[in-house]
Amino acid sequence: MWQYLLKRILFFIPTLFLITLISFTISVNSPGDPVEQMLTVTTQQGAQLAEMQATEKAYMAKRKELGLDLPIFYLSLGCLAEPDTLHRIPKPQEQKALKRLIYTYGNWEQIQNYYRAAQSFLYQLYTLPPSGTRSELIALTLQLKASGKPQDIKRHLRKIAQLCDTIASIQPAYQTLKKAFDAVEQQPQRWKIYIPKIIFHGTQNQYHRWLVGMLHLDFGISYQDKRPITTKLLEALRWSLIINVISILLTYLISIPIGVFSAVKRDTLADRIVTTTLFILYSLPTFWVATMLIFFFGGGDYWDIFPASGVQDTMHSPDWPLWKRIADWAYHLILPVFCYTYGSFAFLSRQMRVGMLEVLNQDFIRTARAKGLSERKVIWKHAFRNSLIPIITLFAAIFPAMVGGSVILETIFSIPGMGFLSYNAIIARDYPVIVAVFTLAGVLTLVGILVADILYAVVDPRISYTKK
Repeated sequence: MWQYLLKRILFFIPTLFLITLISFTISVNSPGDPVEQMLTVTTQQGAQLAEMQATEKAYMAKRKELGLDLPIFYLSLGCLAEPDTLHRIPKPQEQKALKRLIYTYGNWEQIQNYYRAAQSFLYQLYTLPPSGTRSELIALTLQLKASGKPQDIKRHLRKIAQLCDTIASIQPAYQTLKKAFDAVEQQPQRWKIYIPKIIFHGTQNQYHRWLVGMLHLDFGISYQDKRPITTKLLEALRWSLIINVISILLTYLISIPIGVFSAVKRDTLADRIVTTTLFILYSLPTFWVATMLIFFFGGGDYWDIFPASGVQDTMHSPDWPLWKRIADWAYHLILPVFCYTYGSFAFLSRQMRVGMLEVLNQDFIRTARAKGLSERKVIWKHAFRNSLIPIITLFAAIFPAMVGGSVILETIFSIPGMGFLSYNAIIARDYPVIVAVFTLAGVLTLVGILVADILYAVVDPRISYTKK
């Protein structure tokens, strides 16, 4: 057994690496600029050069804090024309534009001079007195820097030239910019594009930093409120675990006896009544049931019996006795727990029924009955244990479900759990939180599979993980 567990754990290592790689890839390729999303200070239309530089300095500092000034992975595959310092360009849009120019012309030195000329031209624009022409020139120059197609660059340069005719002080800077781009077109080195190159970055890269942080349960900072993601996860995980653990216990404690009862009373009137009732419950959508419960029992037009939302009273205090706080939480969680639980009855009980029927037809059950054992002992001592294999297989999916939460139910009942946290993160495009939940669910899926493998051998001695 221990040898098998060791093999499984060793097998999980590459799987875990793949999960983290997928999570990181999703995070890196998510739309938007995380630095701009986190910074609240923006350059106003009439900002002077000093203010613009201060804003850019704040951008660079936040970018370095997030580790975005590092290369993405341990190595990268490119062409001979591509430099190994392209990741130092601050703006993601400008990085993509420069990379596109590299794979169009192949002459990085000229492209670099063009980029510096565009940057210098932009700085000079900020020194001009505020005006409509200046604002339009700044907007066009920013679009120019983010453009990677030659036809777009030429179009922006023509528009900039028309506006520069009225401002003599920036004519030299524009001519330098125009000559720099002309040099890019006139001195191509496209042969470098066809020669591959592997660039090694070592451990100083974004993925390594993210992976080390994740192993220390540090998932970074939330874009939405700039709080540590680990703190937000722990706060939300508390309520999702409480509700899911209660729901799972109730589901198994009720569904397993019902499944055994249906198998023993197969094709009887009682079996048909139980099956019909459970399938009716299973067919009811949880969001509809939750809405009806709130309408009828949560302060609607009928009976105001249970709270319609929240997990505790507004007057809830840590100074209350423990029993009073538990009673307050239980009172608020009755309706959510019911919605979490009822839909699982039919599915789990039918799985138990099928497994039980298969075991009841085995020869060893007939042998046990032939020995004169009571029907109760035959069912619960011999048949029950051997029919748990399908239930254990389903048990493996519980671990990720416990941390994933229910987006619909937690939103309807305003429960600050993992589902509600994920929903808000999706709405706010808070990708680090989404990736953290995805990674945590993937890891717990592996844990669930391992626990299920162990339980297989516990409930069925015929299952052995050692070669004979």
